Amino acid sequence: MRTEPTTGHGHPGRSAAAAGAEARRVARRRRVQTGWWAVVAVGLTVVALAVPAGAGRVAAAAGAVVAGGLAVVCRPRRDPDRWMRGASGERATAVLLAGLPPSRWVVLHDRRLPGSRANVDHLVIGRRGVWVVDSKAYRAPLRAGWRGVWVGERRLDIGPVAWEASVVADLLDVDVRPLVVVHGEGLPRRGRRCDGVRVLPAESVVRHLRRARTGVRLSFEDVDDLADEAECVLPEA
Repeated sequence: MRTEPTTGHGHPGRSAAAAGAEARRVARRRRVQTGWWAVVAVGLTVVALAVPAGAGRVAAAAGAVVAGGLAVVCRPRRDPDRWMRGASGERATAVLLAGLPPSRWVVLHDRRLPGSRANVDHLVIGRRGVWVVDSKAYRAPLRAGWRGVWVGERRLDIGPVAWEASVVADLLDVDVRPLVVVHGEGLPRRGRRCDGVRVLPAESVVRHLRRARTGVRLSFEDVDDLADEAECVLPEA
């Protein structure tokens, strides 16, 4: 058995980067399809205006409407690059988490939850406890209010990370705390609690973990055993 746990197992952001690459491919295909259907719609509209009134004009006009509708349906989905920003955020968080002393901490990156399409961005195991850490990267300004954290005009949804922490807790048979780490501007250094989940600016994550008052004291062997078990039940995404 190892006497000192290692840190940084896995490939942070790999699954998000793969999803981003696929989203970009789909967006490119949809742009081409939208362009072709738009051309068809314009062409049929010109025909409908040029031919005499009658069945031919009605058919051309109907075709133009259908082609225009298909052009709208095929438009690229909103912001396909958000996956790439997410992957960059996960990699940036991994760099920060590498600052945890390797003699006391193990960090597993990008882990798949069995029976689900969800994945854990970072699983942090230390002598003070276990955390599921969710990375977020936003361009919109952040605002911390008494009812939670807001991203632009939208309230930050912490439901997924809370659920992931509960699943990991069941798998490892240990208390697991959810933590959201945000790359963006506007959060105070100590972050905010949002529905019982701590939301932190990224630069505060190592300080928070090292100073966390959890009442938990795990031995090196406990940390090592939990890390080995997590490697088995949470495969790389």
